[in-house]
Amino acid sequence: MGVPPIAGSVARTACQAGIVRLSEPRSLSPTESAIVDALLAPDFDGASELRAQSAQTQVVGRCDCGCPTIDLAVTGNAPAAMHNASGPTPFEGIASDAQGQPIGDILLFVVDGYLSSLEYVSHAEPPPSDWPAAARVSLLGPLR
Repeated sequence: MGVPPIAGSVARTACQAGIVRLSEPRSLSPTESAIVDALLAPDFDGASELRAQSAQTQVVGRCDCGCPTIDLAVTGNAPAAMHNASGPTPFEGIASDAQGQPIGDILLFVVDGYLSSLEYVSHAEPPPSDWPAAARVSLLGPLR
């Protein structure tokens, strides 16, 4: 059983815009999936459960400001990650431009043990509308 589609308890630090529910949930794009996989690749408490959830995750909302931030819902019966019950996962992504300069941070959030959102925190205005290529995302962490 997954989390409710739009998790109101997730704190959004980078953007004060709201989340717009999609009329039809969709699968993660290849880029979104690669970024989630990268953020879950290191071993940490709860990582194996979150990895199992990622294959059963759909996009159910998007940020109203136009940035690539998305809300997620786990649709299958993957187990909850009890060691990562709520909050950001221990590793974040650092997005870089073609010159290798950091342009944003990417955080993967969990609510009640289930994947709940993938957030892009832009270092520039206006924020990008698309995710960076996974090859331009490096990991930082563990942060907790």
